[in-house]
Parts: sequence; structure tokens; C-alpha cells
Amino acid sequence: MNAQPHPVWCARAACTAYMPGGDEYHRSDPLVAKTDDPAINLYISKIADPDGSDEHIELSMLQLSDGQPWHLTEPIASRELLLPSTTADAARRALAELVSV
Repeated sequence: MNAQPHPVWCARAACTAYMPGGDEYHRSDPLVAKTDDPAINLYISKIADPDGSDEHIELSMLQLSDGQPWHLTEPIASRELLLPSTTADAARRALAELVSV
């Protein structure tokens, strides 16, 4: 996997871009927003297709088991939100403000 090209922001430990049978996305390290439930958090990351195109911001509510990687965990209720990067910048800034409060 590491011999293949990756965007600068791609976190290799979470990258599935070149994994056959996987969801095949480059992924950034997530921004994790805590919730009222200590077992459930909001994970916000950047993803892109293997060729680096079609960038999105992914928001997922996840409940992790011990040792389970965040990027291989099914979102709660199997729902996630994907925002195209071209329109997601304002949402990212707003979420960053909420998390830093």
C-alpha cells in the first residue's frame, strides 16, 4: 500500500485506498468530538478516491469496541454524512468552533 501514491493529508494507518474488497478511500486522521455518551463519539475526517479525486468530509457517529479501528467500524444506525469538500469547508469551520468551545 505505501508504494502507491497518497495525498499529503492521508493517514496511512487508516488508508484503505488500495485494499481490495475494502471501501477504497484515502483518509485523514479524524477530528473526534465527544458526546454525552462516553462510549459514542463523532468522527470527522477527510476522504478521497484512490486517485485522490472526489474529496469529501465524512461525519460518523461511532461506538468503538476495544482495539477496533475507527475507520473499519460501522456507523451507528449504518448512517454517515458525506459532504463534498467544495461545500464542506464552512461546515468544517463551524464544527471546529463547536469542538473548541
